[in-house]
Amino acid sequence: MRPDIPLNIPLRKTDAVLNCPSCMSLLCLDCQRHAVYCTQYRAMFVENCTVKNDETLYFKESGRKGKIRRRENLSGVTTSDSDVFHPVECSVCKTEVAVVDEDEVFHFFNVLVSCS
Repeated sequence: MRPDIPLNIPLRKTDAVLNCPSCMSLLCLDCQRHAVYCTQYRAMFVENCTVKNDETLYFKESGRKGKIRRRENLSGVTTSDSDVFHPVECSVCKTEVAVVDEDEVFHFFNVLVSCS
């Protein structure tokens, strides 16, 4: 126990604690569960995550189901900023765990979930 940290500090309200499914490293302590997709979470503050800015994903509507496709180069293709994502991997073991959008919101989909 550290004497410089008071015991009565309230913890943030979070829907879950997220860990990497491969190495179990902590990824996020403060996240919100997706309203429709119950296995997905979004967060703004993460740990042990590396954004792969050299790789781009985009969301394309095709009928009722949307598809995420990989793209190395953005030239010649017009998409809105809300459709562009970058993959996110665990900094420890390099497992892909999320995507990040242009607003810097992380969308986790491949994680171990613990109740808080």
